[in-house]
Amino acid sequence: MLTGAFFQRHSLACELLPFMGYEELNRNVFLASDVSSDRIDELTEMIDLAVKRLTETYGVPIATPRIVITSDVAVAAKWGSNETGAMHRMPWCSCIVLGPEGQNVDVIAHEMLHAELQRRVGLLKILNEVPVWFDEGAALTLDNREPFLPENIELSDEKILNVMTFDTHKAFFSGKIRENYQSARMAVIPLIRKESFYEDLDRIKSGKSFHAVFYKNK
Repeated sequence: MLTGAFFQRHSLACELLPFMGYEELNRNVFLASDVSSDRIDELTEMIDLAVKRLTETYGVPIATPRIVITSDVAVAAKWGSNETGAMHRMPWCSCIVLGPEGQNVDVIAHEMLHAELQRRVGLLKILNEVPVWFDEGAALTLDNREPFLPENIELSDEKILNVMTFDTHKAFFSGKIRENYQSARMAVIPLIRKESFYEDLDRIKSGKSFHAVFYKNK
């Protein structure tokens, strides 16, 4: 399973981006040919605003994910993404794919938080120690799309507690997926303290268990 996670073809393709004919916005951002060059300033601003949101919420990020941007759903699919976005994990960095519906500050900040979490705890720990519901719930703390704002979520405590039992991607990304995301958003509220979030992630990297670090915040 870990071998597949390490060396999936989309992640490896990200390593070859400088040689694939994609326009290079900067050393980490690449545009597919379907993205109009007159959108460069707009896309640059979105990425800058997403970094600003992450910085103002938790502190300066240290992750430097590669980002692939496409306005074609078919191209996004070839990169293992839906029309919105996805992030692929590599041992050395992360690769974010933004589809036509994901070219906004909310989605970019969401995916950047995934990348930052991996960078802070390491690939093995993100795969084996950090629950998928926490990874997704944490990313949603930077995502201001209306369905995922706490004030717009009405779920029972039972449903929120239930999502915390989903310890595999298969469990989380099946059934009522939007409800799973909403439940994850609510589940992280008592666990994440903004002022110490990075320090808590560093403790996991240093060998503490997820439960020992984050359940102390309840």
